[in-house]
Amino acid sequence: MKISKFMFIFSLVLCQVTPSFAESSSEPMDMIGNTAAIPTRVSGVAAGMLLGCPIAALRYSLKNYVNYTEVSADKVGSKIGGKDNGPTCAVVSLATLPAGVVVGSLQGVYYGTKNAFTHGFNEPFNADSFTLGSLDEK
Repeated sequence: MKISKFMFIFSLVLCQVTPSFAESSSEPMDMIGNTAAIPTRVSGVAAGMLLGCPIAALRYSLKNYVNYTEVSADKVGSKIGGKDNGPTCAVVSLATLPAGVVVGSLQGVYYGTKNAFTHGFNEPFNADSFTLGSLDEK
């Protein structure tokens, strides 16, 4: 008996709260459409977080590793050719690999989460919600 009362009150509250999640609109059909899209939007955010964060971490790690190697090779071996000298880049890359992976992973978690919430809610399952767009805009 207690469970049925609880379920009745919970369903009543849910029916009252769910339409408030939708954007306010003057037309009832827009409100119904926006309310019906909430499960899709939430699952778009969840999928963006689940897939977008590792993709962003990998992309930013690679980007930072390449950038750090070029900059460090230019600073360390500027007299012998800098980033154009293969042995200089090979030696410098041993130090820039861990730095690029750590910084790229942190950036990837940040931007993957940001893209999942920004693009995943407004445009669920879009390529930008999975951080597959351009990295230059950030």
